[in-house]
Amino acid sequence: MDLVSLDVCAKDPTGRLLAELSAADFLVLENGKRQSVSIVMPSGAVPLTVVLLIDHSSSMYGPKLARAQEAARLFASRLGPEDRLEIIAFNQQAQRVLAFGDDPSRAAAALSSIGSFGGTSLYEALLVAANDLVHARAGMEPETREVIIVLSDGEDTASVVGFDEALQVLRRSGALVYALSLRADAKGVWLGATWPLLELARDTGGRTLSVPILDKLPALYEEIAAEVRHLYRIGYVSNDERRDGQWRQVAVRVLTRDARVRTRAGYYAAGQPKAR
Repeated sequence: MDLVSLDVCAKDPTGRLLAELSAADFLVLENGKRQSVSIVMPSGAVPLTVVLLIDHSSSMYGPKLARAQEAARLFASRLGPEDRLEIIAFNQQAQRVLAFGDDPSRAAAALSSIGSFGGTSLYEALLVAANDLVHARAGMEPETREVIIVLSDGEDTASVVGFDEALQVLRRSGALVYALSLRADAKGVWLGATWPLLELARDTGGRTLSVPILDKLPALYEEIAAEVRHLYRIGYVSNDERRDGQWRQVAVRVLTRDARVRTRAGYYAAGQPKAR
């Protein structure tokens, strides 16, 4: 049977990440039924495979893009030798300015090459990121934690695919989506994240972070970096042996502590192999 892997964030009521949890501390429910946890990899044990998605549409002109580039450079500089990075700049198209396999020392130069113009194809950029993660995963050792960090200041205005298609692909990818929203009105008043970003983050086990002040961007990237380093990797074999390809809801709780727990909303079960 297939192993189901979950990246789990566990924090105490003050927001501090919980350390030294074991399999006995976790309760995993799949479609409401308890599962037997077989693997718990401790926080910090899994290297990262990260895609940074940066909106460079015309509305990002000036300080927004400059601060986004600075924050992304800082994030890239903190990655370790076992981590992998791709950077995608998107407006009405998605462009890989640093692809997986490129020299990571080029990240700063790649970010500096981005200028602001055009519309916003957020959903298409997310599809490119998800597909790149799947291709990068093939034959990759050791196992990694896959993360998409998307920064945007607005809604999708140019994609030819819809939100539902993007959500399904991201659900299947298993990647965590962290969204940084710079959305504001014409007077510069912060409006909060759009519901698609909120939904994508919730369903994949990531977060949406508010950016009402541009100067806070580097600190928020640092917060994401610290969090994704300290997630637990939990594994279990479902006691539902059907290979029906259906969506299965997942919930995780910590039994032994007062904890706030976050993980992806579920996964698609494997389907029946196709007849030859």
